[in-house]
Amino acid sequence: MAVKSHAEILEAAEEDGLISREVRMRDIVRSAGRALKPLTPQALEQVRSAWSAANLLGVSQLATAEMLERLGEAPRNAELAETIAAGLPQDVLEEALRQPGGIQKTAAALRAAAVSTPSPRPGVFETGHLDHALSAALEAALDEGAEIHLSQSALPDAGTRCRVIDVAVAIGPGGLEAEYLTSSADAAARALGDGVLAIAGLGAAVMSLGLDYASDAGIAAGAAITALVRSAATGAAFPAAQARVLGLEAIKASGRRGCQVAILPLTDLANLLPDCESEGAAPVRTVLAYGEETPALSRAARLGMARRAPEQLPVLLDRLARAGEQDLDAALGRVRLRDRGFTDEAIERVTRAIGDGLPLNAAFSRWVLGDEIISNDLRLPPERFDSDGRALLSAVGFSKKDIAAAEAAIDGAVEDIAGKALASADLPLTVSMDAELRFSSAVAKVLNGLTMLRVPATESLKMAESTMAAGLSVLLTGHRTPPSEDVRERMEQIISLADEIVEDSEALPPMPALTESGPPVRRIRLPDRRKGYIQKATVGGHKVYLHTGEFDDGSLGEIFIDMHKEGAAFRSLMNNFAISVSLGLQYGVPLEEYVDAFVFTRFEPAGEVTGNDRITRATSILDYIFRELAVSYLAREDLAEADVTHDGLGRGAGDATRAEQQAAAFTGEAAQLISRGFSRGQLPDNIVILGARRGEKSTEEAEEGKEGETESEATDLTPAYLNQACPACGSFTLYEATPGGLHACDTCGEESRASQ
Repeated sequence: MAVKSHAEILEAAEEDGLISREVRMRDIVRSAGRALKPLTPQALEQVRSAWSAANLLGVSQLATAEMLERLGEAPRNAELAETIAAGLPQDVLEEALRQPGGIQKTAAALRAAAVSTPSPRPGVFETGHLDHALSAALEAALDEGAEIHLSQSALPDAGTRCRVIDVAVAIGPGGLEAEYLTSSADAAARALGDGVLAIAGLGAAVMSLGLDYASDAGIAAGAAITALVRSAATGAAFPAAQARVLGLEAIKASGRRGCQVAILPLTDLANLLPDCESEGAAPVRTVLAYGEETPALSRAARLGMARRAPEQLPVLLDRLARAGEQDLDAALGRVRLRDRGFTDEAIERVTRAIGDGLPLNAAFSRWVLGDEIISNDLRLPPERFDSDGRALLSAVGFSKKDIAAAEAAIDGAVEDIAGKALASADLPLTVSMDAELRFSSAVAKVLNGLTMLRVPATESLKMAESTMAAGLSVLLTGHRTPPSEDVRERMEQIISLADEIVEDSEALPPMPALTESGPPVRRIRLPDRRKGYIQKATVGGHKVYLHTGEFDDGSLGEIFIDMHKEGAAFRSLMNNFAISVSLGLQYGVPLEEYVDAFVFTRFEPAGEVTGNDRITRATSILDYIFRELAVSYLAREDLAEADVTHDGLGRGAGDATRAEQQAAAFTGEAAQLISRGFSRGQLPDNIVILGARRGEKSTEEAEEGKEGETESEATDLTPAYLNQACPACGSFTLYEATPGGLHACDTCGEESRASQ
């Protein structure tokens, strides 16, 4: 068999997801190349001030953009004067009037700047003892959301070449594939020269071997795998003690190479290695893998269970596949549901909904069951249970205690099933920061290189001190704290006073109360069979599925948001949020109002967006969702970052196929068959609405004097297509325009004489 070259080995490793593509250190470590500074209260105050200023700048840009957007496309001078009186800076308005795009273009630019402006770079300091003054200054900086690196040694230069190796990929059903791992690490190191090979996936590798991450055996295995990668990449010796842990032979040093091996918290790991299940030396965060169907075990969890408790693995996989059914049985019981009028079809719908992660309240709502089941089978008015499944269960005879117990059984049931199964096999899912520090310390001793541990601000500073005392570097990630209770109360009073001032100055008449005698607000219901589209994307490494439903005219009528990986509480919140938005749309709330309210909101997860051809970055999940809806249903191109003005058959800028043509406008006839959101309001050029030309011609003939012919008679005179092709375009859409005379084509409109 032919021996593969280093380039071929590296290419195969990239395809397998073992090794990432080559990047620069600045792309994955934000503080790379920065010189270390002494850790002082003054230096920490500078970091805090920089992050505070960045937060203030983002808020001010968004606030100014909102003031400009309220002015509309062509505001009058009086409206502009009122806006200046309300606080809009004169220089901003003057600049907006000077811009070619006008006020709205300026508003869009301000919003884009608020999103794209990077946060201040982290402060990088030499580690030292944290006295009281340092601790107070450090906590103040973290409260502003700052990132702070406390390093034992200088970070690599920003331009250093780098690759990431996911060592868990080298663990197969038979154990560690040592030759595969070492040959790939060697090929990567040769390609990098004096670059950096960053290790990831150690936690997943330990679980794949069937070991407890926090146990002595798990720590020893993690350290041995690290030593093996270091030996292959740098030419260092692979000690006999480490070799015995993995059942391998010791390797003598083969000569020092320039490649460095490090363990670092990376900023873009999900983009480099999308299937990597653990970061650096961190443990596995979840053992569930969510696809488009039911949740399943992650690769590391499957391999770990197969080695640790092979007899339990098929049972666990079956339980996960039937999670919705089992949850429903445990919560309420199928027999009790049938006794109260639920048919097998209704129970199946609820089972699928629970298996997809919906909470009990949503699973028994009108959105899942449908009007027919609620009205015909349960004999209840459907409109009472739009989004309240608890009320429906109460109406059919379940007590509050039954419902509360059912919710407790369903909430987080899928995660609970997997967690309990792993725990029974001595593979705990969650570990303490102390255990993570112990694991990282053991790895750092054999690595003899840069090892950094991520410590979130929610952990105490004592953990940061312990990390530094163990000889590790630490990345402290801050989280901007919400305003205090005093600030919130004062803001409520200020807003209340501002509302009173506006009411007094404008002297607006009071709004009529909505009483039973007043005009009711009617809800427009979606058709039972509706159009829409599904958009799958990843926001900051977190998968998001957006489902839409449309009215007959193509306008948006409902949305569903699926984020299975986020945990039961977050899923439930997003599901119920989607229901509330859908109800608002059906009661007449314009989509524009939702877009203005939720675009550019900031919270995690956020960052790079993959899978969407128009949006590349988002400040939050809600920002991504409502920008996607705005682009698809409102033609808000100002909210899209990528310009995609072509369809599958051309019409792209510069493609020399249809450069002079414009996309056809979306018609009412097209809305009956095509999702307006999926086509983004344009009729694809490979769609022909047959009968449209014939209708135009019939109208012209009627205007020329065809009196007395009723609509039904005109319809009856429409002949069927002939079994011959159109001589002009080749389409089989010819019909007799006049008996025995002219033939006409529905596709191109050409007329021709009947062939003799």
